[in-house]
Amino acid sequence: MKEANRVLRFTLGERLAHWSHTVAFVTLLLTGLLLVFRNAGHLLGPPGLRLAGQLHHWTAWPFTFLTPAILVLAAPKQTGEWLRSIATWTKDDLAFLAAFPREFFGLKAELPKQGKFNAGEKVNSLLTLFGSLLLIATGWIMLYRDHFSKATLAWVYPLHDLGALLLGSVIIGHAYLALLHPNSRESIRGMVGGTVSRRFAREHHALWYERLNSR
Repeated sequence: MKEANRVLRFTLGERLAHWSHTVAFVTLLLTGLLLVFRNAGHLLGPPGLRLAGQLHHWTAWPFTFLTPAILVLAAPKQTGEWLRSIATWTKDDLAFLAAFPREFFGLKAELPKQGKFNAGEKVNSLLTLFGSLLLIATGWIMLYRDHFSKATLAWVYPLHDLGALLLGSVIIGHAYLALLHPNSRESIRGMVGGTVSRRFAREHHALWYERLNSR
């Protein structure tokens, strides 16, 4: 009976891609902060700072290559649907964004029906996608900085910091909604176990839920 009250939201491939990206980014963010704010990093001592730098460089590999590989090889259909979804915007999406700040802060809000990814998740996805590409491009240039001009590096370092700040802000808001917000905490179960309650799907992703029931 419990299973009948739940619907599959994310496949194993989608979940693996999400968590590989999350673990890699959080590792990069924390080690990057230690390298930027060296006064705090000095609490670890020189060996600790060296380890932070090495871990930062090692984690760049899965951040750059592992998540895209999982998306393409383990969830190609779902990845295509996700990319089409975040590139498609309707009047209801814009109306959702206008009303969502009230929902975010726990106030009553009338939100239009949404698909598998609501407008807020589309914004989150776009910021994550382009922010990740910015971090990847600038990060590898920084790693092989001897091959680039000083003029190029003068732009690359602040852009890398901007990308980290952008994605750091995105993940904080994302974590708040997934773990703490009373109306959307069910969403974390979809990214851990794959399923969400029918009630959550119906209330938060009505258009997607209606398509599921029409099959």
